[in-house]
Amino acid sequence: MEITSVKSIEITEHSQVSDARRQVESLITAAGMPEKDRDRTALLCTELGTNLIKHTARGGQLIVQTILEAESVGVEIYSIDSGNGMDASECLIDGFSSAGTFGTGLGAIKRLADEFNIYSQTGIGSVVQARVWSEGKQRSEFDIGGVNVPKKGELISGDKALIVKTNGVIYCLLVDGLGHGIEAAEAAALAARRFRENISLDTQPMLKLIHSSLRGTRGAVGAVARIDLSKKTVSYCGLGNIEGIIVSGASRKHLVSLNGTLGYEAHRFTEFQLPWTPGSTLVMHTDGLSSKTFNSLDEVENKPAAMIAGWLYKQHAKDHDDATVLVLKQQRRQ
Repeated sequence: MEITSVKSIEITEHSQVSDARRQVESLITAAGMPEKDRDRTALLCTELGTNLIKHTARGGQLIVQTILEAESVGVEIYSIDSGNGMDASECLIDGFSSAGTFGTGLGAIKRLADEFNIYSQTGIGSVVQARVWSEGKQRSEFDIGGVNVPKKGELISGDKALIVKTNGVIYCLLVDGLGHGIEAAEAAALAARRFRENISLDTQPMLKLIHSSLRGTRGAVGAVARIDLSKKTVSYCGLGNIEGIIVSGASRKHLVSLNGTLGYEAHRFTEFQLPWTPGSTLVMHTDGLSSKTFNSLDEVENKPAAMIAGWLYKQHAKDHDDATVLVLKQQRRQ
């Protein structure tokens, strides 16, 4: 999976809903999605934006991102608010309304989307997530989610996240270009390109190669995880303030990144190995989220990967930096 472009749109009054729809239509047209998918995605944006105005005192945020996964192109919309919360199961019933309307909003959104999730806590707020795929996406034992949002006021994120599966191995990259804006994004994009070109490398030589490639750029911090499904292990190598954790039932194993900066200073590259089993979850995030981010994992650990990513972003993202969280879950076979 790769998040290829993103827009973060504040929704605090009705006129912003139509502007959000126009931005979404532009984004998904650029992604090359068929007209029928563009239309229903634009309608999803309108419904979600309208709900933010109807049901919260201060509105909220729409995050719209285009994603690539294997051969599929998709658009994902998150609606995030800090309102009173809701009973999600009750609100999905057609005819139920807490605002005196016809009560078809969330039910209609669920029917329009190819994937739909919602999580809410009373007095804290809600996250609604919907995906539309341009082609029928193949079922997979892996559930992948992520959010990559630029710093407030910036048009592009300096973070980059990638997950690639090949020959029974899953390779994950999370890189954060120093600072923010175009130069940070260029450094992160170069790191992602080297990652793709040398995908079969182990984590330590991969990060060394990325380090050499970034000399002369803005520089970055980053981490690579390699999940070998046959050996049931995770190899991890990180440099700088990238946070990572593996959750397996009651077990919590933090992933260690060493001090340094890709492209500038790196005294040591060390690969760490941890066990991986079906049912495990990998979560990684940049320093655009709080160091206390993993404290919220218990609340959403059993939710889909996209909802874990959205909720952690809602609860812990900072306004003054690009913020990215990446989640991969391997489902237990029934």
